[in-house]
Amino acid sequence: MPRRIPGSPVTVSLSTRGSLVTALMAEHLSAESGMSNIDIDATTAVGAWLASRSGALDRPNAQVRSIWIPMSGLVSKREHSLITRLVERQPDRAPLVVAVMSGPLAVRELSREIQPKLEYARVWPLAIGLPASSLRGGRPHLVQLGGLRRFAEEWDLSLAVNLAGRFDPTWEAEAAMSRLGDRLSLVRVRSSAPSRTAVGQDRVACRALHAAIDRGRTVDVAISPVRSSFLPATPRAAALTVQRATDYILERTALHAEALREGIDTYEGSPSSRGI
Repeated sequence: MPRRIPGSPVTVSLSTRGSLVTALMAEHLSAESGMSNIDIDATTAVGAWLASRSGALDRPNAQVRSIWIPMSGLVSKREHSLITRLVERQPDRAPLVVAVMSGPLAVRELSREIQPKLEYARVWPLAIGLPASSLRGGRPHLVQLGGLRRFAEEWDLSLAVNLAGRFDPTWEAEAAMSRLGDRLSLVRVRSSAPSRTAVGQDRVACRALHAAIDRGRTVDVAISPVRSSFLPATPRAAALTVQRATDYILERTALHAEALREGIDTYEGSPSSRGI
């Protein structure tokens, strides 16, 4: 079963981003980590090929919660074939298809790019993916995020944020999560981010993760390896890092639920991502 606190809106998945592994290996690592959810990165030709070269897509042992594809993949025969297999494999819950933006957050350009393709993708749950490279500090970026949320509301889309890459460390995590509002459905982080000792970009990602959890709304969290690699050193070593990150996320979710029951003072006095 998915690692999830009963009644919690937070679900955790193992992401294939950064590891050139097949979905079958991802399923094995997910099981080692005590999870049964997978987040597939098919934004590159190699990633899409690896995802399709696996019997795991034909077996019900692991649920694919989300699959990331380039925006152009919405009209690509290769991506359509892969997503169709996933939908047929788990008809009760189709995976969230994340179409990743290719550039800065320009809603006008995004509207021109995605509108002609929406008719091809209306049969899937669809989200607009924000790449790490598009995340910037400053108020202009927050205004853009607000415009993106309104665009998603108009077209009944959700939003996904990739914090597993390199992004501006001055990105205002809490304000950004607030601007994305109810449309935020997926956050991807590196396994080193969910930690009280996180520093640098990991610390910013951890703050964003806290803000997403604190909303008290449904959100998926995908955990990717810290460093890119062709294969994990050992499945157990890779699974342990993901398991530690998952334990931290579930701990924070439990603290938030307790705060709602017993009062905010209890939550404010709990250990934070800074280790206080």
